[in-house]
Amino acid sequence: MSDEFKKFINTGGKSIEEIRKQISRMLSKTVEEVSRDIEREAKKELKKEIKNTVRDAVKNVSEKIGVPKTYPQKERIVILNDNDIAYPPERVEENLSPHDMMINDIILEMRMKKQTPYNGRVVQRCSEITFIMQGEYVADVEDDFSRKAFFGMPTPMYAAMSNSQLRTYFTWRTDVRRGVYNDIDRAYVLLYIFELMNKIGVHSSNEAFSKLVGLWDNMKDKATYLNNFFPRLLKDFYAYNNVSVEFPESLCMSEENTQKKAAVGISTGDYKNKLEFLSGNSAYNIKQSVFWSENTAPLIDGALEEVLKELYVYFSARGIALDSLLVGQMKKDHAWRQFAGALVDLDRMDGFREIRISPEECYCIKRGEPTHEEFSFQPQRGIIGFILKSIEARLRIRTGFGRKISVNTSMLANDVKNRPKAEAAVLDEEFKKAIERAVDSFCDKNMIFPKKKKANSFEEEDVYVAPKVEIDVSKLSDIRKKADEIAEKLITEEETELYKEQTEDEGIDISDIEDRTTQISDDEFSERISDYTALAEEKTGWEGLSQRLSDVERGLLLIMYDEGNVAGYCRGEGVFFETLSESINSYALEYIGDIIIEDGRIIPDYMTDVEMILKDK
Repeated sequence: MSDEFKKFINTGGKSIEEIRKQISRMLSKTVEEVSRDIEREAKKELKKEIKNTVRDAVKNVSEKIGVPKTYPQKERIVILNDNDIAYPPERVEENLSPHDMMINDIILEMRMKKQTPYNGRVVQRCSEITFIMQGEYVADVEDDFSRKAFFGMPTPMYAAMSNSQLRTYFTWRTDVRRGVYNDIDRAYVLLYIFELMNKIGVHSSNEAFSKLVGLWDNMKDKATYLNNFFPRLLKDFYAYNNVSVEFPESLCMSEENTQKKAAVGISTGDYKNKLEFLSGNSAYNIKQSVFWSENTAPLIDGALEEVLKELYVYFSARGIALDSLLVGQMKKDHAWRQFAGALVDLDRMDGFREIRISPEECYCIKRGEPTHEEFSFQPQRGIIGFILKSIEARLRIRTGFGRKISVNTSMLANDVKNRPKAEAAVLDEEFKKAIERAVDSFCDKNMIFPKKKKANSFEEEDVYVAPKVEIDVSKLSDIRKKADEIAEKLITEEETELYKEQTEDEGIDISDIEDRTTQISDDEFSERISDYTALAEEKTGWEGLSQRLSDVERGLLLIMYDEGNVAGYCRGEGVFFETLSESINSYALEYIGDIIIEDGRIIPDYMTDVEMILKDK
């Protein structure tokens, strides 16, 4: 190693310019500043030497007496915890009553009961232990303090309360135990909840739970903050203790979760009166159908119940839960932490147990750990819509309704995307047949059958189709000739002569009238024949709708299908969109039994059919 490099290392790797600046700063200091710097450096060196000397001495002694070798531990960081936040002994006022002196002595003794957080080796959590030790010591204290001291600690503890706050709490708790629930600061209420959850002042888990429920019933209206956390703490306490009383239904589910409640009903096998719920979460708006009425609604609801029962069997055989396919399923609540925000010692609990709090909520063991599960509401609108429309289609046939409707499987696409098992199940032809079987079974039980056929009549169908009539045009001349002969027989000669005399007097050419009469008869006859032919050849269903649409209406459908400028098209044709779409929907109701335009667009279920009739032209 060169001498220059050694000098560089000895100076701390500084350049010549940096060394010059440092020397200049040193020369500019006063004698007092230099003395202070030297003293500071000397103290550091002295401490270091003492520390090394002590370490060497301990090491030598340990080797001589055979003490096992120990490894240096990291420096312990002392953090101020709840046990250190405590009021010191307060000054005792003069002329206190014997009762006041007794309470002060109890509080002083309570403060002495404290779990040491450090035992020389490890730091352990001891807030709960200290809380229980102090709580049990003052569990039976009753007081009648005249003042009401404010208390606003987020996590209340006895050791962190002044004498006035403690006496205010003892007085309020005394009233509560007598059935009087006075309004008080939030921290006092929390302290009482923590007491009961740790079973302080009670003899059993049942007694603690009953007192907690009593607190909820009497304080929930005046202490509305309890709604945010107290029901969850109650449920946790119920799951971690052997409580024999039934969990209150009022704490199971809030009123606004009626949708979720109906969904949970389906998951538990309750399929009755579910039409209102499912129709509100369906891609197909069955209430807008011409089939829907006050009379048919109960019919649809009853058929729906039978269909859901049949589909439960159908999907169970394929390893699929019906509720998960339609409305959602139970899922792990990853945000749940046992007794979150509360000061609770788990060692004082009876032990975790698997229990269902309500149909939508349960506690269970997953992978060996206590877990909270809640029902996740996820309605599958496409599948629900397909089921409702399939039910309506079958009921139209069974009730002899005027026109049929078709059900398109395209509405199922989004709900079964990336779900191969579910996709295979709903696209199987057996799925549609299962719905039809269930509807037929419901109709058979309730004596719902199509109208009987008329005797000596052509066979009735669910949708009326005019019989095809073939006309031989070549015979029209013979028919006209026979009609003329009959007309001539009905006209007498006398009437003909009288008619001629009158027309000759008025200067009218009779031959012209005869020609006109013949012409009118021919035209009128041809018109009647053409009307009858048109009636005979009139189409039904989508073909009939295609024939009925005008060029302007067809043009609007084409623009909407191509997602073009609908407003511009209507302005160009001089028509209103609402009027034109209403006209198209009226024809659609007449021919296919349903509208095809909704909310300013073609209903997705009918896109394929609309495309076909647009191509036919």
